[in-house]
Amino acid sequence: MLATIRERISTHRPLPIDCDPSVRSATAALLFEHDDDVMCVLTRRADTVRHHKGEVSFPGGMFEDGDENLEHTAFREAYEEIGVRREDVDVIGRLNDSWTYTGLVISPFVGIIPYPYTFSMNPKEVAYLIFLPYNHLKRVELAPEQWGQFHYNGDRIWGATCRILLQLRDVIENEKI
Repeated sequence: MLATIRERISTHRPLPIDCDPSVRSATAALLFEHDDDVMCVLTRRADTVRHHKGEVSFPGGMFEDGDENLEHTAFREAYEEIGVRREDVDVIGRLNDSWTYTGLVISPFVGIIPYPYTFSMNPKEVAYLIFLPYNHLKRVELAPEQWGQFHYNGDRIWGATCRILLQLRDVIENEKI
């Protein structure tokens, strides 16, 4: 399965959004293979963070002056939030930029990490990790009354995180996006 994902993501041509640099952010969609499935690493944000308290998200954050580029931002944040070292990630591509409801533009980068992996969560930012199985994501169908959200093991996944996950699925499944 990872070979298919690698091929589909690496050949996807992401659509950028032109915007002011002050609203730029990036996320890391980290994948690993376990028990005949591919898992996507998500975080449940701590209740102590300034924005998006308790929400499910990818590791990520705002572009900062010292960042070389948006890919650097994504993996700097992944290290700060969950302890994933950049040298442990095989970056396979990028998905389309996405607006958030708060006016930010997210650039999602997709990478593969080894399994098992020793995560080191920053408790000021992350309450816990969620390993979303790709087989669950493949079955997600959003009904109009769900308004861009789905649940996994009691966690609500919505907004930009939901849109990015569905885009990831569509690219992997070779759907038109």
